[in-house]
Amino acid sequence: PYYNESHRKFRSAIREWVEAEIIPNVAEWDENRSIPKDLFRKAFQAGWLPGVIGLWPTEYVGKNITGGVKPEEYDAFHELIMVDEIGRCGSGGLVWGLFGGLSIGLPPIMYFGSQYLKDKVCTPCLTGEKVICLAITEPYAGSDVANLQTTAVKTADGKHYIVNGEKKWITNGVFADFFTVTVRTGGPG
Repeated sequence: PYYNESHRKFRSAIREWVEAEIIPNVAEWDENRSIPKDLFRKAFQAGWLPGVIGLWPTEYVGKNITGGVKPEEYDAFHELIMVDEIGRCGSGGLVWGLFGGLSIGLPPIMYFGSQYLKDKVCTPCLTGEKVICLAITEPYAGSDVANLQTTAVKTADGKHYIVNGEKKWITNGVFADFFTVTVRTGGPG
């Protein structure tokens, strides 16, 4: 009862794209432990990549959504369909590689970043020109953000932060262009 015609058209278009662009190549990509960076751009051109962040950000990418879906129609069920259809390839690495960094690394910029930062990062990441990741996990605290040890301290002139610490197991970190990094700027907790 939650799906309407826009969901069915969306599913059909993504399924067709997956069968043409991913299924024939996914075994080789898994074997090589790498996905081609141009796959992100192809996913944007196919009209679905920006939707991985849970909304359709027209201000950064326009209105071209696969299946003829209108931005005001795009909802959580479209995103669910997207994950379901891409997941049909059978490669968790590919799915997480395409979705992971963008879906968790970009929202903090979109919701809390300065306009300068949004202008610099959002469109290139949403169009597949650049890749973003979220760096939380640390060797000593894991993903427990209350116990982060990585710090960011402002320089004397107040213009920059100096980041000091370690991060590990960062989804897309090995090929990311931008990093959203969790750091401690104050006291404990």
